[in-house]
Amino acid sequence: MSRSTSNKKKVATKPKAKAVAAKKKLLPRPTPQGSRAASQHTSSASGYVLGDHVSHPMFGEGVVKAIDGERLTIRFKDGRVKQILDYYVKHR
Repeated sequence: MSRSTSNKKKVATKPKAKAVAAKKKLLPRPTPQGSRAASQHTSSASGYVLGDHVSHPMFGEGVVKAIDGERLTIRFKDGRVKQILDYYVKHR
């Protein structure tokens, strides 16, 4: 017996879920330590300020994006964001 084609319409399964997933990919990623990063400008404990250019022996050169005591959040040239103690970086 051969299969005959019928005039039945195929029902799409969950097209909205795929559309929602596609939209989520377009949303910007939250910044590390969101609101604290904007409110903290200097740290007397570390001697660094937001925007300082620093150098790390393993990760290379980067920019200070947030400060939490002696812990610096640094965005490196390759796009990685790391939290590193100020002891391990040097001013450039």
